[in-house]
Amino acid sequence: MSDTQLRHRRSTVSPRRLLTSSLGTLMVTAAAACGSGVGNSPDPIESEVFIQTYIDLRTSALDADSQRLAPGDREAILREHSVTAEELTHFANSHGSDLDFMRDVWNEVELRLDRMPAR
Repeated sequence: MSDTQLRHRRSTVSPRRLLTSSLGTLMVTAAAACGSGVGNSPDPIESEVFIQTYIDLRTSALDADSQRLAPGDREAILREHSVTAEELTHFANSHGSDLDFMRDVWNEVELRLDRMPAR
C-alpha cells in the first residue's frame, strides 16, 4: 500500500472505529497474556451478551461530554443486561487465548457500531 493510500485510509477511519479497535486489541492482548485463569469458574456469558453490553457501554461513554462513563451509568447498563463487570472480564479471560474467536467478537462489535446512526 502506498503512503498516499495509507494516509487516506487513516483519514477515513472514524473515531468510533479507532476507539473500538484500540480497546478490542488491548482487551484481547491482556486476556491472552493472562491465559484462561478460569479454574473452577462458571462458564462465561454468551458472546451476544458480551457484544451488546460492550456496545451499550461504549456508545454511552461516547455520548458523555468527557467520553467517560459515570460509575452509576455503567452499573445501570450492566443491570439492564443482567451482567456484572466481573462476567465481562471473565468472558475476555476465558476466550482471550482464542484469537480467532475474539477477532470475530470485535469485528461484530465494530460492524454494529458502524451501522448505528451518527449522533
